[in-house]
Amino acid sequence: MTSSTTTPANPATLFKSPVRAIWNVQGENVPTLWWPAKGQLTTKSPKGTEQPVHTVLFMIPGNPGLIDYYIPFLQTVHDKCDGKIDIFGASHLGHSAGSHVADPSRMYTLEEQVESKIAILDRLREQYPAGTRFLLAGHSMGSWLALRVLKARPNHGIERLFELFPTIHRIADTPNGRKMQTLFKPSVRSIVGGTVSTLRFVFSAPPVLRSIVGLITGQEGDMAEVTSSQMLHSSVVKNCLFLAGQEMEAIKVMDKETIKQHADKFVFYYGKTDEWSPIENYYEMQKEFPQCKSLLCEQGMVHAFVLGHGEAMGLLVGQWIHDM
Repeated sequence: MTSSTTTPANPATLFKSPVRAIWNVQGENVPTLWWPAKGQLTTKSPKGTEQPVHTVLFMIPGNPGLIDYYIPFLQTVHDKCDGKIDIFGASHLGHSAGSHVADPSRMYTLEEQVESKIAILDRLREQYPAGTRFLLAGHSMGSWLALRVLKARPNHGIERLFELFPTIHRIADTPNGRKMQTLFKPSVRSIVGGTVSTLRFVFSAPPVLRSIVGLITGQEGDMAEVTSSQMLHSSVVKNCLFLAGQEMEAIKVMDKETIKQHADKFVFYYGKTDEWSPIENYYEMQKEFPQCKSLLCEQGMVHAFVLGHGEAMGLLVGQWIHDM
């Protein structure tokens, strides 16, 4: 008999992207998505030669923090990078429903969300070889979370932060912050949660609920499916509103020290009509931190870019990664 050795298979050839898994992070079950790398990008060595490098993009969502909203965006980034990067995304604690949720009544604080994201980065760092470069993409309040992760782990190989429509300060003083603060009060939160439960009971058939969501929100296809099947649960909606209330209280003063220390790592992307992160924030960032890369959207994208502009945003971020 002749013996043979088997070469370990690349996970990217075994699974359709993305790969879904529930990670246990600090005792909490977190829904995750993973786009495996099908090769490696190259970077220039100090001698000017091209050398391969493991690259991992960690996506931190906004609020609602359902990672499934970001699938078109992240798939486009992966495709734009020719599949040569690993992309990992995780939902916020309490922002998903299902058998993995131990206690649907629990409300998760903003600080618990911070600690969860730091722990996920620590886990990722353990799973990839030394020299891996990590890129963080934060959307909306996820940009603030990404900033906190960098502050906590400044020596963990984080080379870039893509801050998309960032809400990193004075969020309660924005037009939407002022208009929506009533929603975040405990009494209103309970009423909204109860309304969602009633809606799900009355329109229990998934196609009907999906149609109702589309009619009310204008969402179509996969986004309407995510909202109807994953978002519209009393526990999820209550956690989203609870977290938003905490954001109003905590996200006030910009962490200028951390931004200044790592200015060359930031790409800030602002919208012209964003009422969560107004255009004034773009001009403030340009003036305060000229060494950061601050960009103003010229494509008419809205704050919730995942609802219709995910592919366009993905092409931009994919190009930024190519240009590193």
